[in-house]
Amino acid sequence: MMTDQSKAPDKRMNGTTMRDVGNRLNGQAATRGADLATRKINHDLRNILTCAQLLSDRLAQVDDPTVRRVAPKLAASLDRAITLCTTSRNDDEGSRKLPQRQRFALAPLVTEVANTLDLDLDHGEIGWINKVAANVEVDADPDDLFRALLNLCGNAILALEGPGFRYKEIRVDARRSGTGCIIDVRDTGLGVPATALKHLFRSSQGATRPDGSGSGLGLAIAADLVRAHGGDICLVHGLAEGACFRITIPDSPAASGSEPEAKVQAPRALAAE
Repeated sequence: MMTDQSKAPDKRMNGTTMRDVGNRLNGQAATRGADLATRKINHDLRNILTCAQLLSDRLAQVDDPTVRRVAPKLAASLDRAITLCTTSRNDDEGSRKLPQRQRFALAPLVTEVANTLDLDLDHGEIGWINKVAANVEVDADPDDLFRALLNLCGNAILALEGPGFRYKEIRVDARRSGTGCIIDVRDTGLGVPATALKHLFRSSQGATRPDGSGSGLGLAIAADLVRAHGGDICLVHGLAEGACFRITIPDSPAASGSEPEAKVQAPRALAAE
């Protein structure tokens, strides 16, 4: 018996099958589900951090030298974590904010990074040197730049773990150059393995440390934050003498009083993305 082919449903639409459409819709639903799960975790994490902040306020009242030294650092870290959770929630809702730029002295921010990582102790295993002059200013979002430097210095601490180092040291330098600021974060670790140079600043692309550990997520976060300012981040050197990561941040046109084309004059780096 002959059938009328014109009445048979066509399961192909411009080269796309019904199965393709179904898979795509399932994928979109899975993405929405993952976004919702992330927002839920973000919400609960923010609540937990708020509770921890209340506890840190009570600790600050304890009359003990060690507690009094640590409590302000804990409170500051919790404040930043709560702010980050709120910012992340807004990003999930599609309202990603631009960097809230302002011109400020860089040295105190670098000191705050050291305080957060507990690098400011004179008797610590790792030597800490903040060589940023008091008159060096940067035009940036303080919270974003703090996060970028925190990731770089945190990676430097991990690079200095274990024995076998002649000395352990992390050093931050900065200078004005043209209409912008150049910041160097150096360590005396084992450097960056050659296999990692091709995928620096990309997360989950393999080991970023000589011992085979590290996902590179911290570098990816730092790169995103810096590039949102119209700046750049690169590895100046990362061999046996240790690693040196360089951040360049140009002033905004409003802050510099110049045209957007004005660039920070930075020396050529060994490797970038």
